[in-house]
Amino acid sequence: MVDIGSGTGKFCVAGALATRCRFAGLEHRPALVGAARALADTFGVGDRVTFSHGAFGERPVPEADAYYLYNPFGENLFGRPDQLDAVVELSDARYRRDVSAVEAFLEDTRPGSYLVTYNGFGGDPPPSYEGLFADWSTPSLLRLFRKRDPTA
Repeated sequence: MVDIGSGTGKFCVAGALATRCRFAGLEHRPALVGAARALADTFGVGDRVTFSHGAFGERPVPEADAYYLYNPFGENLFGRPDQLDAVVELSDARYRRDVSAVEAFLEDTRPGSYLVTYNGFGGDPPPSYEGLFADWSTPSLLRLFRKRDPTA
């Protein structure tokens, strides 16, 4: 599974602790990538969890069976006092660019790919994705989608 906007790596590390799956995180803040790698090492899952530094669209996203998005671009819409720092570009234009890039990326994923969103990502999965599950009982909406196989 790939966590787009992985931050300090909590999701990937917890997933690796709970399963035998491999996880990859993509994060645009170098300090958070370092913290995520340290967390994976602390919990002894560094062999199944990797973290890469880069903004979405600047580097290839690893191919995976599933992708996780926990509102990774929302900070772009916050005012300066509510942003984590000024290390990365944050703007309305960046928000629109990142959301559009994820929508295009999802269109190009292979059939059978899963998408998990928590609190959305600012856009909509392409029509090729079918909704499988939605949980409104969590503080934010948790959703699971799967890309249809057009030949099936």
